[in-house]
Amino acid sequence: MSPRCVRAARRPVLAMGTALAAACTGGAPDSESPGAEGDRGPAGAATAGTAVAPGTLYLRTVAFIETTSDSALLVPWDFENRIEADGVHRSIRGWLRRAGQWRLFMEDDWVTEPTRTPWRIVPRGPARLVVGLQDALEEIYYREGVRDLSMRMGETVVEWSGQRGATYRLLEGAVRLADVETTGLVLDAFAVRADGREDSAELGLLTAGDALQLVIANLEGPGRYRAWSRRGARELFWPEVEVAWEETRSVERARRDVPVLWRIESADGRLEGQFEAVSSHVQLHDGDGAILPVLVVYEVAGQITIDGEQVAVSGFLRHFQG
Repeated sequence: MSPRCVRAARRPVLAMGTALAAACTGGAPDSESPGAEGDRGPAGAATAGTAVAPGTLYLRTVAFIETTSDSALLVPWDFENRIEADGVHRSIRGWLRRAGQWRLFMEDDWVTEPTRTPWRIVPRGPARLVVGLQDALEEIYYREGVRDLSMRMGETVVEWSGQRGATYRLLEGAVRLADVETTGLVLDAFAVRADGREDSAELGLLTAGDALQLVIANLEGPGRYRAWSRRGARELFWPEVEVAWEETRSVERARRDVPVLWRIESADGRLEGQFEAVSSHVQLHDGDGAILPVLVVYEVAGQITIDGEQVAVSGFLRHFQG
C-alpha cells in the first residue's frame, strides 16, 4: 500500500479496510488484495493459497484498556471467522464500558464467499477499519448510535507467540469518544482452532499501570492456560498456569454458571494471584440444545504476585462457553 493510500485511509469519507486496499491495488473487497494483516495473517503462519479445512475457526480480539484511571474505559472488539463449505461465516461484536456500565453497541453475523485469506477481518456496516503500511491494522471506528467512537493502535510494546500460530500483542493505543481522547493499552490477540471449537475459552489482560502487564489465555485449545508478563524491560513466560473459578453465578437462560472470581497459579509457583469481576456483560448465543453458548466480557481487579512481589491489578477478560 502506498503512503498516499495510508493518508487517504485517515479520511472518514473514503472507503476503509479491505475496500481501501482494493482501491489502492485494483482488486475487489475481500478478494486476493491485501487487507488487515495482508496475505500471511496476524500470526504470519499462513500463506496465500494454502488450503484451509472446513470448520477451522479464527479468533481475534482487539481490546482497549485505560490504564490511568480507577474507573477504566474499556472497548473490546471481537471477530470470529469460521470456514464452512459455503464460505466464511463471520461475526463482529463491539462493546463499550464506561462509568461502570457495559453496552454492546455493535453485533452482526454474515457470510462471505470463499477466500484464500480467511483469517482476514473485514469492515461491516458502521464498523470500519484503517489499514496502514505493511498491512497493519491502525484503527477501528464506529459511526452509528455511539458518536465518533474510534480505537487507534500505536507502537507495539511487546509481542508474544502461543501455539499453532497464535499471537498476543500489546500496543500503545487511544480511544476517542465524543471528541474526548483517552490513552491506554491495546491487546490484539489472534488464535486458530482447527477443530472449530471454542469451549471454555478465556483471554485476559491485567495491568498495574506501567509496572506490570500480564496476559493469560487458553484460546488455542483445551488444557492448561499460558501466561506472559512484562515488568519494565523484563519479560516472563509460563507455559502451564492453572486458572480456577473460585466463585460463579448462574445464568439461568443459558443454564450455565459463569465465573466471577478467579485464582491463578503457575506450575513453577512464581506466579499466583486472585482477581474478581467488577462489572460484566453477558450475551447468550443460539444453540441446538437447552444449554446455550454464552459469551461474557468483564472488567476485573485483584492482586497478582510474581516472584514474591504483590501488586494490585485491573483489566479486561473475555470468557466463552460453547
